Amino acid sequence: MSIGDLKTDGLKGNNFPWQLKMLKGQQCACDQLTAINANTDDVEFLLSAILTTLQANTEYEAKFVVDTCNGDTIYLEVRVWNPDTSTWGPITYYLPGSDTPVIPPGAATPGCLIYTDPSGVLVLILGAIQTGNLILTDIETNTGDTVTELQNLFALYTAGQSACADSLSVTLCTEQGINLNNIDGNTTNILSDTTAILSDTTAIANNTTSIDINTANIDANTAAIDVSTTAISADTTTIVSQLNSQVKTPVIKRITGTTLSINVAIQSISIACPVTSGASISVSTDNGLSSVNIRPGETVYYDAGALNNYFAANLFQINTTVGGEALITYII
Repeated sequence: MSIGDLKTDGLKGNNFPWQLKMLKGQQCACDQLTAINANTDDVEFLLSAILTTLQANTEYEAKFVVDTCNGDTIYLEVRVWNPDTSTWGPITYYLPGSDTPVIPPGAATPGCLIYTDPSGVLVLILGAIQTGNLILTDIETNTGDTVTELQNLFALYTAGQSACADSLSVTLCTEQGINLNNIDGNTTNILSDTTAILSDTTAIANNTTSIDINTANIDANTAAIDVSTTAISADTTTIVSQLNSQVKTPVIKRITGTTLSINVAIQSISIACPVTSGASISVSTDNGLSSVNIRPGETVYYDAGALNNYFAANLFQINTTVGGEALITYII
């Protein structure tokens, strides 16, 4: 006679198929709860580590850098503020997901470490949080269904021996009741842990919002820098234009018995009193306020110097009214 045969002859009371299905159902529920518990532990550890980092009270400055000389590896560059000395501490680098300081191989080579836009990294963080929320929602939904099913089974098996008399032996029924009590207690703990994880996820989302606000401030400052850079570029264009080669105009004049005033800006000038001149000439470089006599056979030369430098108009006056002769050349 089998364990499921409750009659003594003819197998008339055999309900073994129903008993077998019930045992398989309990095994399936146990397997599902084991998988859910393992997944919940992994998610809780990851989110707790992220929350601990974000909720630290230390004031710091963090930037993302890429080591372009070593496979474009991404590092987090961190400086911690020292309130006692009101200065920033030394720069420290970390690999993503690690709290162990490292030194990027490209740090010793100028130009290898390049700062990268943090908005792309923030998008990845937000995507990971949203994916975590979906996983936690699935865990909560599945846990709720499992709890309902186990509570129904528990009510059936805790009804007493009368509920067991037509299915299994009293001993087996009692053991099942104890196991179901343990499962129910573990499920309650899982629900409590899931609630804590959801609360931590909310805190992470709030911190992500603060990061988005700071990123907006960075974007505003970058826009101001772009405006300044545009102005600098315009000034540079003007300077380059002034440094480019320009067409100059040479002028030559010979005078006698008159006064010549150079009324345009000039780059250079040469003033000669030929040896054949009957008298000295007078030259002024301050618009006639003072002058110097140049004797026959003497020459003076003035050059403004660097490219595109000029003498102002009306500085030079050449006087030959006392009978002298002057040969003048200048460049406009």
